[in-house]
Amino acid sequence: MRPVAERILDAFQLTRLSLAFGAVCELWLVTLLTRADPRYVHLPVYHMPLWKALASTAVVAIGLFAFAASLNDLLDVRHDRRFSPDRPLAAGRIRASSAALLSFGALMAAVVAASVLGEAALVLTVGVAAAVMFYDAVAKHIPALGIATIGVAHAANMFIPNWSLSFTVPVWWSMSHAVAIAASVHRFEDKRPFFGTRRILSLVAAWLFWSTVLLGGGAIVAQGSAGGFWPQVARGDELIATGPVGLLWPVLALIGFLLVVRTKVAGSPGPVGGEKLRRYGAMWQAVYAAAWLMAAGLRVEALAMAVLAVAGLVAMTVLKEVNGLSGRPIGWR
Repeated sequence: MRPVAERILDAFQLTRLSLAFGAVCELWLVTLLTRADPRYVHLPVYHMPLWKALASTAVVAIGLFAFAASLNDLLDVRHDRRFSPDRPLAAGRIRASSAALLSFGALMAAVVAASVLGEAALVLTVGVAAAVMFYDAVAKHIPALGIATIGVAHAANMFIPNWSLSFTVPVWWSMSHAVAIAASVHRFEDKRPFFGTRRILSLVAAWLFWSTVLLGGGAIVAQGSAGGFWPQVARGDELIATGPVGLLWPVLALIGFLLVVRTKVAGSPGPVGGEKLRRYGAMWQAVYAAAWLMAAGLRVEALAMAVLAVAGLVAMTVLKEVNGLSGRPIGWR
């Protein structure tokens, strides 16, 4: 029988949990913004203890991420045996039945955690899971549709703690980041079908459509509330609104990401560069979360998120080294 540590490492590789931290931070961002804004007093996440809110949203994010990653490998096992033979299912280190149970268990964990956040959260969680299945069954074979679906799934995921969020710029930002990363990885890895001009224009059109839906929908919701579009952060009896000047922080975070990509990825073309871009792109969602919290005037929360972002980047590096010492191929990270 194989050592327990190796089996855990295989499960970790199958579910890509080293990339799930960014998805967790996306939900934590919305959770913290919601709890600071008295307009959302009607939501369960506003009233529950902070630890419970953060734990529930973390389980939702990790469960959906693990479900998506393991389902993708289950459906692509024949392809992976030819092109990615180092992956656990393709290499035979995990049985298909075990991977199916792991995928189903991750989805159930996400659904149970979402039920704590209310009926709307539960519906949205099921909707994100449906988007994942649509991507794996149909959309990923059509580049523009598949990449747009990835972005929409990211956006829908962020609405799980607060379906009535009016401050939709961070959601749009994360969607756009996910779309840009997925499109760049497709080009880096020279995937087929080739991402030509027509497909690029189709993707841009889809991005513009969903951008209009997100930003326009947020503006419409804001018209029906007393606080407007930007967050109204409550500090005692005072409401603090930093306004659009706070956009400087996400812009600085974006500049930082572009510098990191130039340093870490530009010199690594092909699949290795694509994996690096995917890894740093996922982790940078934590940096964006810290930046948006600063933009909203939540400085203490922003500092805590920044510390978590640094810890996540360090942990990602450590996991890379541990897996390298194990003798396994390192391309998956």
